[in-house]
Amino acid sequence: MYVLQEKQYKRTIDETENFVDKKTPVIVQKDYVLRGWERCINKGLSPYERKTAKCYQGDELDKTLRQNMELIAFAKPFMDNLYSFVRHSGFAVMLTDANACLLEVIGDKEIIEDSDDRDNFKKGCLWHEKYVGNTAVNTALLEGKPLQISGEEHYCTAYKNWTCSSAPIRKEGRIIGALNVRGYMWNTHPHTLGMVAAAAKAIENQIVIEKANAEILLKTKYQSAIAECITDGFLTIDNHGILTYINETGADILGINKETALGNPIKDLVDFDPVILDVIHTGKGYVDKEFIVRNNKNGVKYHFIKTAMPIRDEEGNIVGAIDNFRKIKRVHTMMRKLVGNYGKFTFDDIIGSSSRMKECIRLSKIAARSSSNVLIYGESGTGKELLVQSIHNASNRKNESLVSINCAAIPSELIESELFGYEGGAFTGALKNGQIGKFELADGGTIFLDEIGDMPLHMQAKLLRVLQENQIMRVGGSDLLDVDVRIISATNKDLLSECRKGNFREDLYYRLNVLNIVSPPLRDRKEDIEALVCHFISKINEKIGSNTEDISPEAMDCLMNYDWPGNVRELENTIERAVNICSGTTIGMQDISKNILEYLKKKSDGCKDKPSIDVDESMEIESLEEIEKEAIEKALLITKGNISQTASALKVSRNTLYNKMKKYGMQ
Repeated sequence: MYVLQEKQYKRTIDETENFVDKKTPVIVQKDYVLRGWERCINKGLSPYERKTAKCYQGDELDKTLRQNMELIAFAKPFMDNLYSFVRHSGFAVMLTDANACLLEVIGDKEIIEDSDDRDNFKKGCLWHEKYVGNTAVNTALLEGKPLQISGEEHYCTAYKNWTCSSAPIRKEGRIIGALNVRGYMWNTHPHTLGMVAAAAKAIENQIVIEKANAEILLKTKYQSAIAECITDGFLTIDNHGILTYINETGADILGINKETALGNPIKDLVDFDPVILDVIHTGKGYVDKEFIVRNNKNGVKYHFIKTAMPIRDEEGNIVGAIDNFRKIKRVHTMMRKLVGNYGKFTFDDIIGSSSRMKECIRLSKIAARSSSNVLIYGESGTGKELLVQSIHNASNRKNESLVSINCAAIPSELIESELFGYEGGAFTGALKNGQIGKFELADGGTIFLDEIGDMPLHMQAKLLRVLQENQIMRVGGSDLLDVDVRIISATNKDLLSECRKGNFREDLYYRLNVLNIVSPPLRDRKEDIEALVCHFISKINEKIGSNTEDISPEAMDCLMNYDWPGNVRELENTIERAVNICSGTTIGMQDISKNILEYLKKKSDGCKDKPSIDVDESMEIESLEEIEKEAIEKALLITKGNISQTASALKVSRNTLYNKMKKYGMQ
């Protein structure tokens, strides 16, 4: 009877004929060996039969090797290194997968090719307990720890001359294979198991490192792809101000070579000191802040909106900074798209076939092909802005901004900041971060200065400088900003006459009046009225959902005989009113404005009801200026000096009133 002994645990196993030589008792002191023997007994294995492992072949083997390609690739260098210590000593180094399938083997010839069980050393052989009994490989996989099985500790007597040292290999806590060193038991060194365990651990570490590197590489590729696909410039610097990364867009914006720029101090490339270097020094970032920087190699100046943030390590130390920047012009383009700073109309939208209108359109098309400044004369309501938009949309600036500003509608003290912008805190009530002006918004495009004749004299001088130098300076600022703007201006005044009176600068007049276009009043092109009426009826039907189809001959005659002091704008308003109140599908006399009918009646009566004026030859004749001055003084007295009420009562703009008061020396 033979006894298997495990520490305090003893168990007698009958049928001793299933064990080794009856003359030699078997003392088993390793718990994992005991458990292995019990499993073999339960499987009905005979210890005396030579076992041949099941072996995968063909597609099944190829599939197994493909599934374990990563493990084989990671383990091979360590297997080579491990074998270098035991070469020519009767050892073999083996690698299996989690199912004890042999994936790779390196060893001495007598171990692999000349041994009795050489068939078990082929790739694809399964070193499973049910095929070969307990071995270090399958036991290490089952026990999940490094272990050694030597000599008669093997259940199968065919392996009594061998010692095997094996250790499992894990990935993310899951066993994926095992490393094993097999040799003659009389050649085994006490440290062999330690070497195998260390090599298995090294393989695990390499898998972790490679996974981390792959994740970092993938993350880096994603970050790089993101940085490259954004339309903003993006760069990073280390805590010494050295450029560590810049995307293609950023390099293009700054005018530097991406490859040669990396590794250089950022301040040697672009004047980002103190812009981004301040972030390194102070640890404080900023969002959407405006900067003007200079390329230190070619001197080109850049106007940016920038966002920068520090990068900190786990201990909170600043290790670098990231910088995101975009040209201010791109910001302006985005604003144009959002707020609609573009022209809606083209020459095709202009209604009119009269000779006066044809000449106006002809000159406007010439202006569209030119880059010269344009001055448009025309009464209010003649469609000057329609001409401006058509010129812009037919010019080479059509894809850029068209910014309009009414010089008569802005108070004198605010017009400079409206045109040129201002820095934060430049004056009481100014926005904290400042504001860009209309000229910056129109950079690359067109600016329309309507009612240019009402621009204050002090602003005329500043506008002239902009025309001469193509540069502006914000109110409260110190930097000159380059602008590329085409100016189209319009007025209903005789500017040359205003120059003689001292109300308009003559040098500015000649700068603006390069191409002169007259927008004719409606009374001078009455042959266009019928086409305009049809156009407005169709437009208003669509707008309010009405079904007006026509206008009666009497009503049309009425419109043709009217002088239209409000020009095309007044005609459109008249038709819109008529369409709204028309009870049928045809506009009749009853739908025409009462004011127009009364005007025509008085006109046909020859103004008989107009009171006559008795002339006294002794009366003094007052000049228009004296009458104008008296009217302003009277209005100021009545409104107790309220400028807005006075301007409203006199039917002039505030700017015009200020100019008149200045002209007459009135406080």
